[in-house]
Amino acid sequence: MAPKPRRSVSPSSRFLFVNEDASSVTRTTKDAELDRTKQSHVQRQNFARKRRLREQSTTATRPSRPGSSSQGPAIAGAASRLPPATREGPAHGSDPFDFIYSVDPIDPVLQSSILLQEPLYPHFSASPPDIFGPASPSTATALQREDIYDVPWPYRPGQPFDTTLPPQNVTPLPIITSNVASSSTPFSGPSYPLVDGLRFLERWAPPLIQYYNTTILPEKFWKDTRKVPMSRIRHASSVHADMQACMAEPAHMYAFLASSATQMLAREGRLLLPDASEGDHQRVLTFFKTKAIQALMTTMTSGRLDPRTAIDVHRLYGAGIHADNNEMAEPHFQALISMLEALGGLDAFSDYEAEKMILLDCNAALKDLEAPRLLETWDPGPLTDDVLVAIESQDLHVLQAGSRVITTLAVFHDGRLLFQSFYDLTQVVKMSAHLESVAHYDAEHYKWFSLRLLAIQNRLLSLPLHCQMDSQTDSLRISLALWTATTRSPALARRIASKSSHKLRGRLESTDLHHLWTHATDLLLWVVVYGGVSAGNKDDLDWFVNIARGAAVQLGLRDFLALEDLLSGFLYDPYSQHDSVVHIAALMWPMSS
Repeated sequence: MAPKPRRSVSPSSRFLFVNEDASSVTRTTKDAELDRTKQSHVQRQNFARKRRLREQSTTATRPSRPGSSSQGPAIAGAASRLPPATREGPAHGSDPFDFIYSVDPIDPVLQSSILLQEPLYPHFSASPPDIFGPASPSTATALQREDIYDVPWPYRPGQPFDTTLPPQNVTPLPIITSNVASSSTPFSGPSYPLVDGLRFLERWAPPLIQYYNTTILPEKFWKDTRKVPMSRIRHASSVHADMQACMAEPAHMYAFLASSATQMLAREGRLLLPDASEGDHQRVLTFFKTKAIQALMTTMTSGRLDPRTAIDVHRLYGAGIHADNNEMAEPHFQALISMLEALGGLDAFSDYEAEKMILLDCNAALKDLEAPRLLETWDPGPLTDDVLVAIESQDLHVLQAGSRVITTLAVFHDGRLLFQSFYDLTQVVKMSAHLESVAHYDAEHYKWFSLRLLAIQNRLLSLPLHCQMDSQTDSLRISLALWTATTRSPALARRIASKSSHKLRGRLESTDLHHLWTHATDLLLWVVVYGGVSAGNKDDLDWFVNIARGAAVQLGLRDFLALEDLLSGFLYDPYSQHDSVVHIAALMWPMSS
């Protein structure tokens, strides 16, 4: 019987016939690189098949829970609202993070070469080991970067702002007071396979992205979001671009997730993630930070430096600040400063990224009452006469702003040092009232309001570098800095200013409260009210309230309205401070409340 003729194969054919386990390939060439590419492609398909089988098995054996689904949280709803072109990715309705499971576990971008390359910044080489364990050397051949990102995952404008998470089965946890984000803390507990780490990333990245866009950002830009939703603020297009960049590269995504998770933990006292236990806090934070550092090292050793790289380093620096771990934050700050110098300063960044950097610098300084470390170059300056006329208000709080300052500061030995700051902040009070009263959203006015407050806060915190002052004047300086931060973002300021409030108490206790403030009792009341607003513990709060109560008795004040009227004579922004002052007044006069 004649042998069966072989079927010809076109040299340009792109199809391969392989075994499911990728043990053999029917077409081989003399091109080793092409063979590796084919083998890698086959293995990715094998990984995807095994993942689907594992998910089906997990879904079949896992008991159903209300509000849960087999997909990662929030993705199904978000994907269903994407345009058709976006939904037609690798699979209709697929999770944007599904590509994680198709990535080779030893991909050089994701697993990067800490041991093979010399880092630009040696501090980064001290990162902890991969907490989810090393990948098996027999798993697959490394992918090229374009293999991972050849399928685009578009970011639809407004997507994170209107995504609603389904109910999550999150077990309430006690507030963690220990330093959970320290990268120097050794790991204890079981070592997890890499695939579990990818499962955590797929499951936890969507809620972290949503939390950042629906909680963290509105808190940072509190004044803007009182007028318009996040999707319409002056930085909306830059926020969209930031999210797109995070979806495009591992370094951007991991740095973003590290920052978001750390801020969630600092704000909530726990990670609001599905099935996240207290023991996961350390693992989640360190996993994201380690992966970000590894990917950044690959970028930096290639000699590439762009604003996105600096943004990633800034996020890692911020993670240390939010975790109250200055030792961990410092190497990232030094790297950031070097990058800013190479890039030409803050002008290399969008207004959104620059404002976030300025805000973090001022808040980090406020935490410890230290001078900010970025050179102040963003002050928009005072309002012109034309603008002041245009925003004229008949609001009583605005009309009274600063009326008590001149006569009261005259009794201070160093009062002249703070007079200019008081005057500048009265313009802020006027602008705040104007922004609340008009119906339209003027982006330029909101930009002035935010940057002017940050510039004045920078000036107040830097003042000890340029002059000496007595404890009485320094107490007033600290209160002004607290007032400034509270006016821009009340919730954020109250969290970060607790240590400053305690130091304010120490300054006041070093003065003679009964004699030194005799001719400035009204100003003492103003100082301790804002100390109480920022107090981080009950002991400090009670101390400030007791001093405020005594000063109010001397001044003949008996209720909240009288207190509010007095505060307006110095500085008072009812839009950001009303509720806090009501709380202080209720403690001062419990019977009348």
